[in-house]
Amino acid sequence: MSYIKIFFYLSIFIFMGGCIKKEEKAKPIVHQPRPTCQVTVIRREAPTPTPIIIEESISPTIVERPIFSMSSISSPYLQGAYANNYKLKQFIEEMVAKYQFRRDYLYGIFSTVNRDTLSLKKYNVYGKPNKKRKVNSVGSWDKYPRFVTADRVSNGVRFWRENRYWLEKASYVYHVAPEYIVGIIGVETNYGRDKGKHRLIDALTSLSLEYKKRSKFFTKQLEEYLLLTKEQKLNPLEIYGSYGGAFGIVQFMPDSFRDYAVDFDENGVKDLFTTADAIGSTANFFVKKGKWNPHIPVAMRVQYGKKRFYGLPTGYKTEYSQSHLISLGMRPTSNFYGYRGPVSLIKLSKYDRDELWWGTKNFYAIGRYNPRDYYIMSVHLLAQAVRKSYYRR
Repeated sequence: MSYIKIFFYLSIFIFMGGCIKKEEKAKPIVHQPRPTCQVTVIRREAPTPTPIIIEESISPTIVERPIFSMSSISSPYLQGAYANNYKLKQFIEEMVAKYQFRRDYLYGIFSTVNRDTLSLKKYNVYGKPNKKRKVNSVGSWDKYPRFVTADRVSNGVRFWRENRYWLEKASYVYHVAPEYIVGIIGVETNYGRDKGKHRLIDALTSLSLEYKKRSKFFTKQLEEYLLLTKEQKLNPLEIYGSYGGAFGIVQFMPDSFRDYAVDFDENGVKDLFTTADAIGSTANFFVKKGKWNPHIPVAMRVQYGKKRFYGLPTGYKTEYSQSHLISLGMRPTSNFYGYRGPVSLIKLSKYDRDELWWGTKNFYAIGRYNPRDYYIMSVHLLAQAVRKSYYRR
């Protein structure tokens, strides 16, 4: 048999025996969905925002402050640095009779008092006399502390952004320009960085009892301090401030606190160590004591042809018509935002010349905070510098 026939019969045999399978049609690939886990989404409330407000914030969260109990301070008799001081004993009896303070509570407070020698030195009561700067002496403005620095301006912009909510609220409620609140806080404590290291009960007691020239004033401040700590449930032994008795972010004296401090964050207490209450209280002070007018500017520099000016009394309390000052050779440097009313004449004495400015009633309003021309001008210049940097113009 030929090889061809043998191959033919062998193929038939294999085919019929099923050794060669027909090609199956490819089955379509079906993509099965991946197995999934059932996830339960629990919607939680947004985390409570911190009191520091970024520029986009709308409303901050208010943090409750622990309440101090007056019963935690008590002593059956008077001890401490002024235990034998007759004036202090008399003051205690007056506070008991007039305001119904517990005698053992006041004994407990004043038994902790230490003589504040640093405060007494500042007022020349103790140690060598301090040299005082002469106002308007040649070069006195050049020697005055610098507040308009790059660092303080940038810190002011940051403070404004972080506390935009409270500044806008103060502007809305009291109609005080935010930059002047920032300016006050920047000059007073560098935006809360330098609030003072003197324990107030030590400083006020020492000055009340030993600073004879201003004993009446500091005794009044000591009285107001005890009252405000009682009203606001603050521990009088734990508050620190300046050597003169001012405290908080805006350095209010105790009587100013009782007259002008406000509970701006509405948490039930007035606390000038919080930015909210500090901002609101400053604005309230400007309006209530300073009679701030939102429709007029604050100050404008004027040109003067001579290096020195001696023609008229100067200072934030002076008042002249603009036309009269122009007749003396002064020339405005702007349209003063259209203001044509009376102005005060401010002289800043530099080494090479006198710098002259006009101030409005709002310049005077800042002066109610601190009655010194150089202080007021520092607040104004810092406020304007921070505003310009904040708005980048």
